[in-house]
Amino acid sequence: MAEKNPGDLEIARDFLRRASAQLDLDPALISELTPHLLGLTKRVAHGVVRPAAPLAAFLVGYAAAQAGSGQAGALSTPDAIAQALVAIAGIDDVVEQADGQA
Repeated sequence: MAEKNPGDLEIARDFLRRASAQLDLDPALISELTPHLLGLTKRVAHGVVRPAAPLAAFLVGYAAAQAGSGQAGALSTPDAIAQALVAIAGIDDVVEQADGQA
């Protein structure tokens, strides 16, 4: 396993700040949600399979975009992301199946 570089998290934060600015996203919201998304991707990478982790993060973003699409009854972005995180984190049967195959 690769050794962790203590500067990696700061590099990731800098990247996310810059990417947020380029995409015209609220940097405070990105900063607030980063630990939750990292937790999700860690759980998926170690509990399901590593390549599924970024795809799970994409699905959370996609679901949040649909839930907060501006239609009547749409959720705010933070609420939509929180709802998507909860929904995807609840897929314990997939994690259990992956554990059974290991």
